[in-house]
Amino acid sequence: MNLASIELKLLVVFDAMLVERSVTRVGYRLGMSQPAVSNALNRLRDLLKDQLFLRTGEGMVPTARALELGEPLQQALRQIERALEPAAFQPRELDWTFNLAVSDYVSVVFLPALIAHMSAVAPAVKLHIQSKRNPEVSGLLDNSEADLAIGIIPDLPRRFRRAQLFRDRYVCMMRADHPLAGSPISLADFQAIDHLAIKPSAHEISRADRLLHKQGVRRKIATTAQQLLAAPAIVSRSDLVVLVFERVVDYFDRDAFYFCPAPVDDMWFRVSAVWNQAHNEDAAAKWLRRQVIEVASRMEPPEEPRPARAALPLPRRRARVDVAG
Repeated sequence: MNLASIELKLLVVFDAMLVERSVTRVGYRLGMSQPAVSNALNRLRDLLKDQLFLRTGEGMVPTARALELGEPLQQALRQIERALEPAAFQPRELDWTFNLAVSDYVSVVFLPALIAHMSAVAPAVKLHIQSKRNPEVSGLLDNSEADLAIGIIPDLPRRFRRAQLFRDRYVCMMRADHPLAGSPISLADFQAIDHLAIKPSAHEISRADRLLHKQGVRRKIATTAQQLLAAPAIVSRSDLVVLVFERVVDYFDRDAFYFCPAPVDDMWFRVSAVWNQAHNEDAAAKWLRRQVIEVASRMEPPEEPRPARAALPLPRRRARVDVAG
């Protein structure tokens, strides 16, 4: 194959089509018209002697040849991107945008501090924030749609790297005049009461329940919601109890809710930053990770885990976190 006969833009279109499976979406993503995308695909088909993508009712489906070419071509394009990036990243001199994929929780407890830090050290740098669900993380990072993912992210394949940022734990939240408010909730009451579960979909097990199941604890889930921000409105008008993150306690009405430790020993988790190893040495990506880690290092460290069944109080903060006296 004579490489002089292949324009780089044709490979960029091919790469985008593997992800989008739609001429319309590829055009939108690359800023090209639909005829221009179709023309690029036709030229590639002629050069590679294969249809590459077949039109079906489910979109443009790649052929076996396209799937075979996909990974090596994507790796080659990433190498070209790295070669063309500046050797040293000077944030004050560049108009640069980073794409972050974060959870709702991270948006509340971490992003405000990160944005304030970036405004001080690199006012010309912009952050584009998108919400993410864990099943989407690997695709976003592989396709360079996100430079970094931040959240409570489970194990990923070896092509991804990880930096631990900070810890948090689950605590019980209920309305201030709930029948169980005023003293640490017992394990028996915890298992008998109706719960609101926060989880991405009705068919998934929530992260909190996975931690509970490890210790042989089951709770009665009466209602589910996808977003943590729905919890205050639901709990304030019911006898439901919900497990929330300790670091978000300060963002709830201190007079409307009662908080206490969950009556199990280990409800801790870690928040991580995750990235594709292909970008491990990129100057800009390394700079971004340093900023994220620096901001995380300033966060108030949580106290060491203590036996929850001893009914010890949570550390007091601005919100009301009561334990019976």
